[in-house]
Amino acid sequence: MTPFLFIRAKQLKWVAFFLMSACLFFLFLQPKNEHPVISMDGATNNIYAGQSGISLTVNVDQQEKNIGKLVHALIKNETTASFFVTSSWLKHHPKASKLLVDRAFDIGVLVTDSSNEDKIIQEIAAVKKILASHGQKDIVFLRAADGNEHENLLHVAAAHGYLPVQWSIDLRSQSADSFIKESGKGDIVLLNTDEDQLALEKWISILSQKEKLISLSEMIGGDTKIQYIP
Repeated sequence: MTPFLFIRAKQLKWVAFFLMSACLFFLFLQPKNEHPVISMDGATNNIYAGQSGISLTVNVDQQEKNIGKLVHALIKNETTASFFVTSSWLKHHPKASKLLVDRAFDIGVLVTDSSNEDKIIQEIAAVKKILASHGQKDIVFLRAADGNEHENLLHVAAAHGYLPVQWSIDLRSQSADSFIKESGKGDIVLLNTDEDQLALEKWISILSQKEKLISLSEMIGGDTKIQYIP
């Protein structure tokens, strides 16, 4: 009986080895996930900060007229920013809109009316339609213009796969000195487009020496974990 048991044991060992090898082979055949990996706990909330670099963001509503100059300032300083736009602004500024798309800046939807989900969905659709005419198909980011938490916007984001993004530093309510001193790795900064362009360029230059300036797409890419503030 002993030789028989020994042979069966060896056979089982080889069968187990074969099955394990086959499993590993099929795992390696699986395509790699090319989408950003985002660490989220619990329900969808606004994103306020990441863990690497600093991301500059801009709110672009109907009254905004300085975007072209800001874009050229960013290009001059070899850096980037992420723009949140309304459909109304896109309609009235086709050249600036196309410039954002052509220069491959991150573009999200700036939601000015979060009173109900239908209005939010309609605004997203309107923004996507205009951007598609300039060659951009995808929208990833949403933002409430007032910077507040809105359940309707969060529900839409969760249902349709968008990322709601706010900011950790608001340059509209901070001095340049405190901004440079307090900003750090992982911050999402809301730029003040009403500031003098030369001053804004200087801040960007100084800040880029402190931390690497990255887009929101870069901030959430790879294994970056996202910090949520309730």
